[in-house]
Amino acid sequence: MPARIGRIRRWCVQCLVLFSIHAWVPLVLADDGKTAFSDYVIGHRWLAEPENRQQVLILDTRPEQEYLGGHIPEAVNLPVAATFGAGSRDDLVAPLNVLQELFSKAGIDNQTKVVIYDSGNYIDAARVAWILESLGHAQITIVDGGFTAWQKDILPISTKPTLRTKANFIPEPDPDRLATMLSTRIAIDSPGVMILDARTPAEYAGERSKASRFGHIPTAINIPWRSVYRTEDGETRLTSEAEIRAMYSGLDPDKKVITYCNKGKQSALTHFILRRLGYDVAAYDGSWVEWGNTRHLPIVNPSAEH
Repeated sequence: MPARIGRIRRWCVQCLVLFSIHAWVPLVLADDGKTAFSDYVIGHRWLAEPENRQQVLILDTRPEQEYLGGHIPEAVNLPVAATFGAGSRDDLVAPLNVLQELFSKAGIDNQTKVVIYDSGNYIDAARVAWILESLGHAQITIVDGGFTAWQKDILPISTKPTLRTKANFIPEPDPDRLATMLSTRIAIDSPGVMILDARTPAEYAGERSKASRFGHIPTAINIPWRSVYRTEDGETRLTSEAEIRAMYSGLDPDKKVITYCNKGKQSALTHFILRRLGYDVAAYDGSWVEWGNTRHLPIVNPSAEH
């Protein structure tokens, strides 16, 4: 626990700025049709227009090999794997200085309008969006359907890497967007906080686990991350806003929400959606891989009760 607290302090020292709370400012882009969250999610056809691509910086969060095999023209490759820590703690977010260099090298400064896409699973794009938002960057949009939708429409594809002029990204960490082991442990006994497990029902029930222990964090409710989108003919699309609002209607809008999954990608999608719905939400950095492998932390394992 002291090491964990020390890591948080180092984040503060590295940024050399006071923590500040940033209101989310929507990036409104014209689209070929309304999506569930049209201020924050765009259709791929909007990017098919060269003049539209010039207005934004496009991030491709897929692995480099996939990016080099074909990507949206002018997109910069920023693999989601680069946002994780190195070594044995790859369940955690990379150190602040690494993230600062990563986003600066991609050409992102604090005023850049960023459009993010992945293969169409939403969780890679959402994780990069969550990290950017947790570092104070507000102008972020993701592409509905990702690169799969782009390919299906047989839109132009580039195999030439896009290199942008290095920018000066200045992190302004927002502690309200990132939860830690300590803050999640405190949340269990806090009436003003709800914990949301974004994993599969089987993992929540303790039937499967990517950690040494099985089950879930006490008091957590389960709303699987996949529930927010549908898959048809190999393409994914977010469900309607009405359906998504109904899905999360059990959450108290007056309470803080901490969401977690296994290693921080699936819960980032939940974070993205809940922020768009107006909830005060943070994603738990280490998630179940950290919690489930830490023996002294409490768990609930429904499968062991039968």
